[in-house]
Amino acid sequence: MGIDVSKASLEIALIGPEEGASASQTVPNTEDGFEELIGWLEKQTDAGLEKRPEQVHVCLEASGGYQRPVARFLHERGLTVSVLNPLRTSAYADSQLNRSKTDKVDARLLARFCKKEEPSPWEPSSSEQKSLKEMTRGLEQLKKERDRLKNQIGQSENPTVTGALQSVLESVGEQIARLEEAIDQHVQSTDTLARNRDLLETIPGIGRATAALVLAELGNPERFESARQAAAYAGLTPSHHTSGSSVHRKPRLSKVGSSRLRRALYFPAIAALRFNAAVEALGDRLAERGKEKMVIIGAAMRKLLHICYGVLKNQTPFDASLHPGT
Repeated sequence: MGIDVSKASLEIALIGPEEGASASQTVPNTEDGFEELIGWLEKQTDAGLEKRPEQVHVCLEASGGYQRPVARFLHERGLTVSVLNPLRTSAYADSQLNRSKTDKVDARLLARFCKKEEPSPWEPSSSEQKSLKEMTRGLEQLKKERDRLKNQIGQSENPTVTGALQSVLESVGEQIARLEEAIDQHVQSTDTLARNRDLLETIPGIGRATAALVLAELGNPERFESARQAAAYAGLTPSHHTSGSSVHRKPRLSKVGSSRLRRALYFPAIAALRFNAAVEALGDRLAERGKEKMVIIGAAMRKLLHICYGVLKNQTPFDASLHPGT
């Protein structure tokens, strides 16, 4: 089943095991709409479709958070749910020479992709991790607003405007302090989060704020089969461009993944290149090979995430001897 999600509605396309068996429906993107979806799904037997909802694999795209309620609802009802990166389905659409783009077309495309590729199941975040993610993302928005106000104040030549902006800036600063304290209290009040933050803080380069961001954006490390898979989720795996004997572009970070997780690791990686023996050894080796500064920082970010993953997965403090500079 493919679901094209918008703020107001869900466009549904269902493909059965028999060739040509399909059905479609539109329901509101509300709790009542989700119940209607399940009721409709249970009736789809005449067209040769699955009889029981729990036999259905659902694919939907990550769409600004609008997909979360229906994804969680369907997961709780026993359906297999996959939440896809839109870039992945866009590439699939291009490979199918898809020229039309409507909600119904997109839903059918997601259903076909789901049947052909059988993407990995999605697992909802725990309520504690979900709350942490909301708080850290709220903090990020407040800090962006603080920086925007500082820039405006620096450009203002009118004392009245400057004073008004300064007043707003002070208020935003107070809200940032309150939210930082709330994040700290939330982590401390949750045994798993508190233990995992303490483990992450044993890694040179990872401070308290970064540890909270990693826990919020990375989620449960058990959902990744390897450190490389976790790095791919963050968009920190290198992307190579070669073709024949003439096209040899420099490898770059793929950046197809969590931009928040990448941003969270940027400055810690720079610090780790100086104070973390494992990351420093990697940086030195790349520098000796003549690699550019940004390539080294990208590799350090990836290495740091590998270390974070290992510490969380094994539930053991950082040990530099277990992480050689490779």
